[in-house]
Amino acid sequence: MDLSAFYQYLYDDSSVKMDLSFEDSNSNTMPTMANPYHRPMDLGSNDLAHKTRKNKEDKYCGVCGDRALGYNFDAISCESCKAFFRRNAPKGLEYFKCPYEEKCKMDVSNRRFCKRCRLRKCFEIGMRKEYILTEEEKLRKRQRIEENRLIQKIRDVDKTKTQSGIVSTSENRLRALEPDEEYMIDEVVGAYRQSLEVSIASELPKDKPQMHMKDLVNIAELSVRRVIDMAKKIKSFKALSQTDQISLLKGGSIELLILRSVISFDKEKNQWLDPLDSEDHSMNMANLQEGEGATLFAEHMKFTKSLAIDLKADETMLILLLVISLFSPDRPNISDKSYVCQEQEKYALLLLRYLESRYSPYTVRAIYPKLLMKLTDIRDLNEEHSHVLLKVNPEGIQPLMKEVLDMNLKDTTGANCDSPM
Repeated sequence: MDLSAFYQYLYDDSSVKMDLSFEDSNSNTMPTMANPYHRPMDLGSNDLAHKTRKNKEDKYCGVCGDRALGYNFDAISCESCKAFFRRNAPKGLEYFKCPYEEKCKMDVSNRRFCKRCRLRKCFEIGMRKEYILTEEEKLRKRQRIEENRLIQKIRDVDKTKTQSGIVSTSENRLRALEPDEEYMIDEVVGAYRQSLEVSIASELPKDKPQMHMKDLVNIAELSVRRVIDMAKKIKSFKALSQTDQISLLKGGSIELLILRSVISFDKEKNQWLDPLDSEDHSMNMANLQEGEGATLFAEHMKFTKSLAIDLKADETMLILLLVISLFSPDRPNISDKSYVCQEQEKYALLLLRYLESRYSPYTVRAIYPKLLMKLTDIRDLNEEHSHVLLKVNPEGIQPLMKEVLDMNLKDTTGANCDSPM
């Protein structure tokens, strides 16, 4: 893949390879009563308390008899059989053959000898393959954990300050911003507004009989350049390595563009246009619906209106959400996750402080969690856009956009991507 389009715009020279990997996880949902290895659902309170007090040594794997820590995929199993089931259950029993007439005895010493009999025993004790998470489900789970951790972190900080008497008990008093908080807000808002000065020689092809996703991708190049320009003006972002900077921008490109579209949405004219741009650069609802398709457009508008109209998010709130999304530590190929996580927490707390300076504590408690949960909603919207982009032919897409969206992987023309600069 030729990375010159993206790297040359962001830096003079860089070379980065991406590697997507996600940790595994499994889900425990409501068990059934099919066999004795399932969780009992009709225990009395005394029996349930007795079960709770049992030590881990009391549990044994229903497949091989090894020590078990608890339930996996709805049945008691050891860590080895849990991993075996996760890898092989999706293939089904028919995928494997038994060399010993399907009468293999399963124990710790010979559980590796016959996969078919081991898998059959997993099913017999009630392990359920529908509980195995797909890669997308695992990613969503990790995202929810990360977002819940972020919300809990903010709550812990507020609880500490409340207990120490720093936060006023008055339900009507606003909290003034500290000088360092004002400085950080001015920095990101100023970075965003200065990025609006970035321009390229292009305009919306209004004479086209119909707008397609490919057209939207090329039109979005200006917004991508402005997002990059904004990020380069934030000191904490510039403190990251070049590899991590590029990983954050590429990994969050669609989400950042969607959030940015909320900022540029004019609810009076029902169009998208940045303040310094001419009407030639405006995008109306009809254009966007043609390009995205009816279903995706409806989800995009629902998200936009939920922030711009329902929550009445102002420019500063949206810019802070944009920066919180930029510093997402779960992006692929991030090396300094702790620093990125720290910065995300810092800006999430800054958003809370900004809200406290403008609204009563009651209002803040109502809208702050909803604003943070929009970062979860945008992940789903990002996924839907990604599925649509997979079907787009990269031929004719601007080099920078092909690199940012990883569309070069599908490019069969073999042509090198020249820098758009």
